[in-house]
Amino acid sequence: MHVDGQPPAFAHGLTGRLDLEWVHFAMTLGIAVVAILALTWWPKNPFGWLLTPIAVWHLAEHSVILTTYLRTGITGTPGILARGGLLNGPLARPDLHFLYNAAVLLLLIGTLAWLRGRGADVRERLARLPAFGMALSVVAVLCLVVLSAARVQWVAAEESLQDAINRAPAGSVLHLRPGLYAGPLLIYRSLTLIGPATIIGGPDRAVITIAASGVSLSDLDVRGGDTGVLVTRATRVNLENIGVTGAARRGIDIVQSSAQIHRCYVTDLTSQFAWGIGIVNSGGRAPTTVEACWVAGVQEGIVSHVSSVFIRDNDVRGTTTRGIAVTEMSSGDVERNRIEQAIGTGLYCGDRSICYLRANTVMGIRPEPDSPVTWSQGYGAVLLFGADAYMEGNVFIDTAMPGVGVFVKSTLHTEPIQVSMP
Repeated sequence: MHVDGQPPAFAHGLTGRLDLEWVHFAMTLGIAVVAILALTWWPKNPFGWLLTPIAVWHLAEHSVILTTYLRTGITGTPGILARGGLLNGPLARPDLHFLYNAAVLLLLIGTLAWLRGRGADVRERLARLPAFGMALSVVAVLCLVVLSAARVQWVAAEESLQDAINRAPAGSVLHLRPGLYAGPLLIYRSLTLIGPATIIGGPDRAVITIAASGVSLSDLDVRGGDTGVLVTRATRVNLENIGVTGAARRGIDIVQSSAQIHRCYVTDLTSQFAWGIGIVNSGGRAPTTVEACWVAGVQEGIVSHVSSVFIRDNDVRGTTTRGIAVTEMSSGDVERNRIEQAIGTGLYCGDRSICYLRANTVMGIRPEPDSPVTWSQGYGAVLLFGADAYMEGNVFIDTAMPGVGVFVKSTLHTEPIQVSMP
């Protein structure tokens, strides 16, 4: 993440397929068992007294993370001590857990070095049975806590998914067996849908409409519809690894709502005026986050109207008007995104919005054909109609117009400005 320059959402280590919450939990569980056994068998080992509390605390972190995953289907949550977690510490989850793992590794080495050449006496051998029982008790308690965290139901493709949603009590987790499911779907109470599965809708309605707070969708492929996923008048909505193809007007539409969107892809929308992801009229609610999404071939990639947004680590390509737009009195933190082969404008901050634009890469911006306005002539970034923006570390490559376009009473600030987020 720090050496290779990968954003957190794209940093999956050497073997990405093993970057799973169950794998992390199993690894930390194994280390905690080893630490407890080592301390019980060799209580005079000073490294064991340091190793055990750190290993058990690390296991508690991953127990909370796995519990959240089972309840919501969302990966990468912060746990206890990381920034945004239960105790809201100063470090992001990857940095914090790197320190956990480094400490555990060094203390394991110290424990083994202390034991080198020592033979176990009779008393130590007799202590192994209760130590093993203690370790199994820790395992059993943690597994019961984790597995009881979710009311899990399985839904088969031949069943009516809407009927299953209607029957499910609030807080349920519906696991969809692989296959095709018919939309449109209306979710009107808090629950979680976890795929992998494909949901198909007709041309005149949203394929999935979320009209309740506390809803999570994970690992779903959404096809067709006027809109792929519509979130309306809801908060605490999580969309993880959602793909939208073939929608007409919007890929993902967040209306008067707050949502966390992570690892989505939106492409092959059918209208020339389509938006990939829109956040509209959501001011006064918690900010919506759009992170690690891939959006291609739409009129506008990611758009905010009268909303507070964090737009980070996304890849937007082939838009025909604007790549990422923060407009209509929005507050936006836009950073580490990549915009390629857009027409008109790459980054846009307009209509009395306040924007932080940091560490974005904008490449290959071309003029909008036959447009009479200057700001559509291929700028990497445009400020328009009373916008205020602070820019830092952005890279503009092969843009038709050099520099940043600042128009109609807009201001490009040289010092950070206050962005109001609810």
